[in-house]
Amino acid sequence: MRELKDKPLEEMVPIGRIVKPHGLRGEMKAKVALEDETAFKEFQEVLLYDEKTGSRFVTLIDGARKANKGWILHFEGIDSMGQAERLVGFHMYVEERILPELKEGEYYYFQILGSRVFDEHRSLIGTVKDIIETGANDVMVVVREEKDLTVREELIPIIRDYILELNVEDKTIVARSMEFEEVKPE
Repeated sequence: MRELKDKPLEEMVPIGRIVKPHGLRGEMKAKVALEDETAFKEFQEVLLYDEKTGSRFVTLIDGARKANKGWILHFEGIDSMGQAERLVGFHMYVEERILPELKEGEYYYFQILGSRVFDEHRSLIGTVKDIIETGANDVMVVVREEKDLTVREELIPIIRDYILELNVEDKTIVARSMEFEEVKPE
């Protein structure tokens, strides 16, 4: 476990964040970017990291179940609500090599974040800074800093109608230009 604690975050994959305690026995509600419960059995060992304080430690997931809008997780050694409360806001990291294989057309968020997005004429739209889960489909938040130092933000749905090419190895995406109609007040 010591090996994982000393590993740089850049070499690991963020899979979720602890949101709040759940119950009295140390369980926690977490937002996790995984759908399959069996994935937790593959990587019981996780690195917990707090961006605010820089605190990090390694623990084992010894319980996981799907909940409404997230997961209920239990970590080894966390047995009270008080202990669980101290972990709220911590991000969970695992080694990429132990993530479940993806099917054709699937991706992990970390593969998309930081990608450069171009329109169909190969003009740069911007860089993917975030992904929003809407329920119907994911939406990329694409940001570009203009020459006058203003920031332009565009939301692009990650659906076949808009994404023409998605290359996770090169971190490039080609998206169809979105048509906007300007509405002028009367």
